Amino acid sequence: MKKWNFKRVFWTTTFIVLFSMLQSCSSAKEPLITASHVWPGYEFMFLADQLGWLDHEKVTLVDTYSASESLGLIKAGEVDAAALTLDEVIRARSEGVELSIVAVFDISAGADQVISRTEFSSLSDIKGKRIGVETSALGAVVLSQVLEVAGLTREDVSIVELTIDDQEQAWLDGRVDCVITYEPVARKLLTAGGGKVFDSRSMPEMILDVLAVRKEALHKQTQIQHLTEAHFKALHHFESQREDALYRMAPRLGVEPDQVPFLYEGLLLPNPLHNQRLMNGTPSKLESVGEKIINVMWQSNLIESQVNVDNLVDPSFVSP
Repeated sequence: MKKWNFKRVFWTTTFIVLFSMLQSCSSAKEPLITASHVWPGYEFMFLADQLGWLDHEKVTLVDTYSASESLGLIKAGEVDAAALTLDEVIRARSEGVELSIVAVFDISAGADQVISRTEFSSLSDIKGKRIGVETSALGAVVLSQVLEVAGLTREDVSIVELTIDDQEQAWLDGRVDCVITYEPVARKLLTAGGGKVFDSRSMPEMILDVLAVRKEALHKQTQIQHLTEAHFKALHHFESQREDALYRMAPRLGVEPDQVPFLYEGLLLPNPLHNQRLMNGTPSKLESVGEKIINVMWQSNLIESQVNVDNLVDPSFVSP
């Protein structure tokens, strides 16, 4: 009887192990389902798809309306990966969704701006002003840096919470004196008479857009590698065959081809070597920036607990 029980346990265990291995092998062959909304830094994945460089058996791109939708899909486990900002990755991790950054798409170097209705002799003139800002980690990070440079605290200014789509109207209605914003709203406010008093060039390598992958999908190594390589190949096409790229990218970006370059003003587009410099090291540059953003989010009550940055970055999918 004991011998029979032993055999039954042995074969049951063997079956479970084999079944799990088969499932894992099958999953490893499935495409990497990746969510992304329209944003200049993410568009090279879609350009690669247009150029026939994306194997649909390895990667499926899911078009979303916003970063919030992409974040919701990856939190729900409906996609394996998503194009997100670093602060969005941190927010997901704070909610128990373990994401790893496998590539950096772009770095804001002037794209995020503070537009003022009046001229300043120095940034400290922002004291007492009504500042329109999104209730997001990104808005909180820029605001934190502005106040630090100005030598002020949050109590020295009046915060007006505004989503990006409400900022222009709030400006026209005179409800704000300054706005923390980005394109295309920044250009509209400048055209309406505003002046730029601060931008993300003063906070280098703090605001980044990345490709984040769920921990459960990191075993799809071939697919992740394929997507990162396709992105960088399309980025090279954009830099070397500019006119062809502009015509292909314009429809998705919603502008005329000659307007596409303006969308990339203030954005750095790191190549594989630059990616490696950002993601390698102990701690890596990306992890150090992540720690700073976590502290800002914690102080701004945007996260309820501190976030561990262990395994935040996986540089193995980008070859220099």
